[in-house]
Amino acid sequence: MRTFSYVALFRRAGTTLELSKAMTPEKPDRPGGPPTTGGQDAAIVFATQVGMVIFGLAIQSLLAYTLLPEGRGSFALCVVFAGVLSVLFAPGAQQGAQYFVMTKQATVSEAVGTALAICLVAGALVVALTAPFVHSDVAFFHKAETRSFYLALALVPVMAFSGAMEYQLAGLRRFGYLAVFALVHVAVNILVLLLLLWAGRLGVDGAVAAAVGAHACTVVLCAWYLRRRHGLVLTHPFRAVSARIVGYGLRFHPAGIGGVLEMSTGVLILGLFASQAEIGLFATASALMFRLRMISDAVGNALLPRIAGSGRPELTTLCLRVVSCGTAAAILAVLAISTPLVRILFSKAFLPAVPLLWIIAPGVLAYACAGILGTYFKGIDRPGICSWAASLGLAANLIAIPVLYPVAGVSAAAWGLTLGMICRLVLLAVAFASTTRMRWLSIWLPRPGDAVSFWRACRAALGGG
Repeated sequence: MRTFSYVALFRRAGTTLELSKAMTPEKPDRPGGPPTTGGQDAAIVFATQVGMVIFGLAIQSLLAYTLLPEGRGSFALCVVFAGVLSVLFAPGAQQGAQYFVMTKQATVSEAVGTALAICLVAGALVVALTAPFVHSDVAFFHKAETRSFYLALALVPVMAFSGAMEYQLAGLRRFGYLAVFALVHVAVNILVLLLLLWAGRLGVDGAVAAAVGAHACTVVLCAWYLRRRHGLVLTHPFRAVSARIVGYGLRFHPAGIGGVLEMSTGVLILGLFASQAEIGLFATASALMFRLRMISDAVGNALLPRIAGSGRPELTTLCLRVVSCGTAAAILAVLAISTPLVRILFSKAFLPAVPLLWIIAPGVLAYACAGILGTYFKGIDRPGICSWAASLGLAANLIAIPVLYPVAGVSAAAWGLTLGMICRLVLLAVAFASTTRMRWLSIWLPRPGDAVSFWRACRAALGGG
């Protein structure tokens, strides 16, 4: 499938603040479209994220009560399997196509056509290369039924293209429509889950099929909007444009793979030697805690179109400080009620997951901050730095889990996740400071003007309705 449009320029320890440019609505992406400030865009995305969290927790709760830890573990393996493959075999379909539309180096039709071609090729490669392993003696593929893994293979191209279409709407700053489509996505997921799990009693197969249906619905809705508002037509993309999109995607590809593997390594490695119940506990704990990335996602999605091609490091650092403080507060609130929260949402069977929440918490904060710094490097056409950071985090995760598992059990996956996220953040922070020549304190230390900026952005967002 990763802010506020205001510029904070501080002099003499932050005593002077310039916000006139940032509070001025920017040019809309289409004639006649309503002008919006970054605060309004971020508010829309954040409200969407809140809705997604609420619906997402409903989905997680439904899965927990119907599948129990064992079935939840099998479902996690299938979805993680599909998610990793959808990123691995589709370079450029999402970030590459989005970047070239944002910088007006490609039309929407060219970018979407390239993304569709990449996703179709990816689906064919996935089936050809991985289907034989489903019938192998690898322990990973014995943790769920064979038909469930085949459904996961069908999920790969649909998931990849669904993400590409969402990236297009985000790059075009159509956050209102993206919000509606995202909420429709999870609503369809819930309805199909209820139909297949409660009524049809299809278990893991029904849960995977529901994911396929939800992503297909997103593709249809996004295609309808892009055709209606941006003249999307099904056309063969120009070879030069396609090559450049794939080229950008290949440079960012290690970061994309590292990002999805950082989130999924625990489930993948546990799938080799842990029980299905342990996998289910870790998958549930990580899914709950990483819902708190919504602040970083909202700010990052609104930030990227505004810094693409220019950078604007002062705006990036302002967003970084807002995200770090907001995410830390949200994490502390969840941890304070973690035991009753898990009991109510997922049942008593998932209470052993509570200690995992505390271990994962620092990793979530590191992930949120790294997301903003990664957005900066994507915006200045240096996605390779994101790739190096993701590779470092992935390596730390891969090393930590097998080493710690004999001693810590399923907690090893949580420790590995947190360690990987911290390593990723450290490399991005060092690269950002080196690139921008900014001092560490000026990047991270909260300033009095931050609260003023945040308040003005909120007023602008609320004033715009």
